[in-house]
Amino acid sequence: MISLAIRVSWLMACVGGSMALAQPSAPDGPYPGQQMVRVTPTSERQLAQLMDMCTAVWSCHIGVGPVDVQVTKAQLDALRAAGFDPQVLIPDVQALIDAERAQIDASHAEADLNWFGTYRTLAEINQRMTDLVAAYPSMAQSFNIGTSQQGRTIFGIRISGPDQPGNPRSARPAVLFHGCQHAREWITPMTSMFLADQMLERYSTDSRIRALLDRCEVIVLPVVNPDGYLYTWSSNRLWRKNRRTNSDGTIGVDPNRNWGYQWGGEGASTSPGSDTYRGTGPFSEPETQRLRDFMTSEPRLRAHMDYHSYSQLVMSPWAWTAALPPDNGVFDELDLAIQASIRSVNGLTYNEGPVYTTIYPAAGNALDWSYGVRGVLGMTIELRDTGTFGFVLPANQIVPTGEENLAGALTLCEFASRPLVMGVSGTLPRRVSSGAGTPVSFSVIPGASALVGAPRLVARSGSGGFEASPATTSSGRVYTANLPGADCPGTVRYYLEATAANGLVVRLPADAPNSTFEAIGSGPDFVAFADDMETDRGWVVGATGDAATSGAWQRGVPQQTTAQPGSDNSGSGVNCWVTGPLAGTNANSNDVDGGSTTLTSPRFSALAPPYWRVVTTTLSYARWYSNNTGANPNNDSMLVLISNNDGATWVTLEAVTENLGRWSTKTYPLELILAPTNQMRLRFVASDRSPDSTVECGLDDVLVTVSACPPDLDLNADGNVDQGDVDYLVNLVAGGANPTAIDPDFNQDGNVDQGDISDIINAVAGG
Repeated sequence: MISLAIRVSWLMACVGGSMALAQPSAPDGPYPGQQMVRVTPTSERQLAQLMDMCTAVWSCHIGVGPVDVQVTKAQLDALRAAGFDPQVLIPDVQALIDAERAQIDASHAEADLNWFGTYRTLAEINQRMTDLVAAYPSMAQSFNIGTSQQGRTIFGIRISGPDQPGNPRSARPAVLFHGCQHAREWITPMTSMFLADQMLERYSTDSRIRALLDRCEVIVLPVVNPDGYLYTWSSNRLWRKNRRTNSDGTIGVDPNRNWGYQWGGEGASTSPGSDTYRGTGPFSEPETQRLRDFMTSEPRLRAHMDYHSYSQLVMSPWAWTAALPPDNGVFDELDLAIQASIRSVNGLTYNEGPVYTTIYPAAGNALDWSYGVRGVLGMTIELRDTGTFGFVLPANQIVPTGEENLAGALTLCEFASRPLVMGVSGTLPRRVSSGAGTPVSFSVIPGASALVGAPRLVARSGSGGFEASPATTSSGRVYTANLPGADCPGTVRYYLEATAANGLVVRLPADAPNSTFEAIGSGPDFVAFADDMETDRGWVVGATGDAATSGAWQRGVPQQTTAQPGSDNSGSGVNCWVTGPLAGTNANSNDVDGGSTTLTSPRFSALAPPYWRVVTTTLSYARWYSNNTGANPNNDSMLVLISNNDGATWVTLEAVTENLGRWSTKTYPLELILAPTNQMRLRFVASDRSPDSTVECGLDDVLVTVSACPPDLDLNADGNVDQGDVDYLVNLVAGGANPTAIDPDFNQDGNVDQGDISDIINAVAGG
């Protein structure tokens, strides 16, 4: 059973929109008869119960939902007796570890050893890099970035094609791959080494690899946490952190929570005993210092890949926030391209997306620093598997894991080797006004070349010709240009382009002008639903699973404290929905405590009137969120969800973690999230899952607008709106024509009659 002290340290590490507790270090083995099982607690109470009934936790993110835990037989029986339904993934943890060691010993005894037929020690990995340099002296060079906490050298290898006239190695863009920030993830140094080995061995026979290495440099650091890796071989196979001795006597800092960009936020524990302990400060550890300094010293670095296990995921920034990065369009394309490359080899799908929303919040992460500070394409991959073997992945999966990730690595290198890398910043507009001025934002990232001059937006409205206009920047490599106007339902077609220093013109979409982006001229905006909360429109407080003991949602006039608003959002009224601060004198008086409280909207329509051509449907709401006070700040969130089937299923819009100290309005193009219907509902779930955490939330001014173009009254499609269209509808009403152009129930009153004829006459007359 896990001790009370450890349970408290987990609780103090609670993060995100669910009870996301940092993983405690696994105890030293052996583990006779212990199993790894997947359990799915459905409430905080069940989660706390589970934490009391296991030996260790394998999942890095602990919350309501699936959790992988290590248990004894007695603990497994107790779980079942308590009503859990544990799924056994590893029936004998110690047997799996023993089998792994036996396989390693047997492979090392073979004279004709396949180097990737087994896992390798730190000494063997370092020797392999030395051997590769000796075998390929014109393409490979060894180097080191300094030493670890315990004084061990961190070695690496550089790989590129030989120097060529006009194409020296020293001028090529570089891509860094590294593994083993987390010591127990043995597949990561083997995959890193597989990349180095195969790129060198296949250079002479594989045209793709040869072309790639002739225009870029690949840098591999297979083991960046050598102390921890050695410890997994000598003492504890499941050790994760480095080997720092902390002030309280515990051991280890998580290197991948120790990076300096947004250090100390969600997903990073303040408890030294936790496996996600962030350290005493950003870059407090020599391992992260050395890697930071190396990346800073490489002016040609264009991309960075950090390998981890397990889960089979391709991930990009951010890890510290759910917000999209400025270059989200580039990362969307890159995530999908790497995913497709991996899948093409063995058929496995690695899910893709930003770290924060794809796996869990992880502030102080390496890829956030490499992108947010160093400015390169920061990526991370969670390698095989999805839990069948977890960290103790059988050696027969080393090669297939390496093969599929070699394909992904080549794709990343190809991105970094483009003259320029272009991508959308934010969301492309789906509508334009009748006059010019609708902005488009996009990013241009240096690749093998540099940007020359200003990038351009090239657009045409209607059937006119394409015209280019320069874009301007006020924020580094993010540029903005304005689209020309168009009347509803006209269309603006456009693409983006930039010129590289080598003279090449790069376009987005890549095959423009054959392919283009499109925006439709705006029509009038219909207000489909609006609620300023001044009256009760039928919102419902409470849902299955709510357990908050205080701070339930209330509608009324808020009372200001350090954590709560003092007025509604609009200022035109006085009421809003808030989590209980209608009375009380301080931030903790009525904040959310002990679980969740849910607020669900009445059913509303997000549809345009019949026959109108919808351009876009926009949802907006104002929300207040505060969780930066109390003894355990910044560890909770408010979920915002939406349904288009009257609440039968829900889609997450956001997990709110911003502490702005003010109202903030969020706006979404609804059709990009789910299809608008007349059965829409919104849901706001405020949660307190951390002890001594102050959570206050607010909601105001929900608005759904539909931008649409008027119906085409040229019913008979003769090019004129006149008496002929009235006659056409009369014929429809009489049943004498096939109603292919329009529903004869023009006024939508349920009857096809004289009323429809009157309405069309009025419409044709301009009424």
